[in-house]
Amino acid sequence: MPKAKRVAKLQEQTFMFICTDGPETKGPREEFLFGHLDHIEANNEKYRVAGPMRDTPDGEIIGSFFLIAADSKEAAWDVMRDDPYIGNEMYASIVVHHITPACGDWMGGVIWDQDEIRANMKKYT
Repeated sequence: MPKAKRVAKLQEQTFMFICTDGPETKGPREEFLFGHLDHIEANNEKYRVAGPMRDTPDGEIIGSFFLIAADSKEAAWDVMRDDPYIGNEMYASIVVHHITPACGDWMGGVIWDQDEIRANMKKYT
């Protein structure tokens, strides 16, 4: 079995914002859409990836996700706070997690070395 290419771990931390719509979200989503898009375009370099969440590929939007590159959770919130969707409290809930992008097509490979993991199991499990 071929091994994936080893790539460097991203230098800057990544924070995932999972923003869930509520019953009152549709109106504000339409009202603040272009301000939201302007905000993302103006800060594009701080987003690793972002987009709407749907229950099916063609279904209604049920929320949004944002992966933000930042030095701290507070710095990630500084980016998000100025988004009109966030500033106008459009979402019913927002959950934020620190994540480690570790593998996949977008990463271009994997960040780990299995020999290093085997030698340091306690650190990795």
